[in-house]
Amino acid sequence: MEQKIYPSVFRAETLMETYPETTVVFGPGALAQLGVCLQLENRETILLVMGGASSQIPLRMILRSPAFGKPDFNLPRHEGVPPEPDTTCVRAIVESMKREKPSAVIAVGGGSVMDAAKAAWLSWQSGLDVEELFGVNVATDRFPENRFQRIHAIPTTAGTGSEVTCYSNIVDAKTGVKKLISDPLLVPESASIIPELTLSAPEKLTRECGFDALVHAVESYLNYRAMKAHPEAEERSLEAIRLIVAALPNALENLSDPNARASLSAAATLAGMAIRTAPTSLPHLLSYSFCGKTSHGYAVAALLPHFWRYYLAVPEIRERTCALNVFFPGNSAEEVIDSFCAFLHRCGGVTDPGKLAGCGPEMIDKLAKDALLNPMKLESAPRAVKPENTGTVFHEVLDRVWNA
Repeated sequence: MEQKIYPSVFRAETLMETYPETTVVFGPGALAQLGVCLQLENRETILLVMGGASSQIPLRMILRSPAFGKPDFNLPRHEGVPPEPDTTCVRAIVESMKREKPSAVIAVGGGSVMDAAKAAWLSWQSGLDVEELFGVNVATDRFPENRFQRIHAIPTTAGTGSEVTCYSNIVDAKTGVKKLISDPLLVPESASIIPELTLSAPEKLTRECGFDALVHAVESYLNYRAMKAHPEAEERSLEAIRLIVAALPNALENLSDPNARASLSAAATLAGMAIRTAPTSLPHLLSYSFCGKTSHGYAVAALLPHFWRYYLAVPEIRERTCALNVFFPGNSAEEVIDSFCAFLHRCGGVTDPGKLAGCGPEMIDKLAKDALLNPMKLESAPRAVKPENTGTVFHEVLDRVWNA
């Protein structure tokens, strides 16, 4: 595959190069560079963790690559990771690791594949079951002296940014609720961003992944406290928003537009970098309860505008919202959010969460209950919510718009 140059992502590539935790290589040459690095590190057995049928194109690309076609490499595969991996799925990957004893892991797929591979690789190395890893920095705190290996990521969608984050979202098979593992040991060692791998993504997947990346970038930008501590995240979030606003409509109109695909891939990675230090908050927290009802990208896009309006009571949020009028035109913070909603509608999104969930506002009580299973995002939200007030606040925000 020939090296291609995409002028629209020059700035994005520069911002990627300054990310300290993951070696990010953008473009078709990324695969060859990854192969060379693994050879130099004498990694012989490399477990490929993959999804379903959509993984076949990148799999052929890897197997036909001169960098991986040498006899030095043994490339066993764990295939079939589902779109919403649960604890049972992670344990199955761990069993593959016990059997193959890999010296490296490459996750090839979308965010679900990368999240499952990250959780399984840490589980196998630490000896902790995936359920024991739920929470913040569990493995890091338990093993402060250990230097566990981290996965290598080859994303095939442009949405989650999991290729550069310390997060893994896994469904608890017992409760059916998605839970979060957050640990620096989950940050991938390298990310090979090859936009051509996203060309086969259908319209619906392109849309929901674009929405996910956009909401990542906006939520990160609104996290004003973390932005003050990590100002580098602001540049990344703003560039991600710029790229998505310009590229997503074009990509949906012409799924084979290589420039639009390159912009979306770069934006997803930048947004992932932004939420690494300025995390998401309430829309992402509540989206966990939509698991099995609608896609994650549609859910966060439908939830964001309403909690964004709730945040406007905080002066810093109102000020930061007005600054986004270069992307979403408006003379007030409220008008900026209206323009954001108009962009979602233009791209085929909806902003009434109840329609996505397929139920009435009685689900809001479930959202409040489920939110208590991931309390870290309640109090870190731009406008904090006390655990005992979740029901009151969520009804205040969502009742009028649930099935508007």
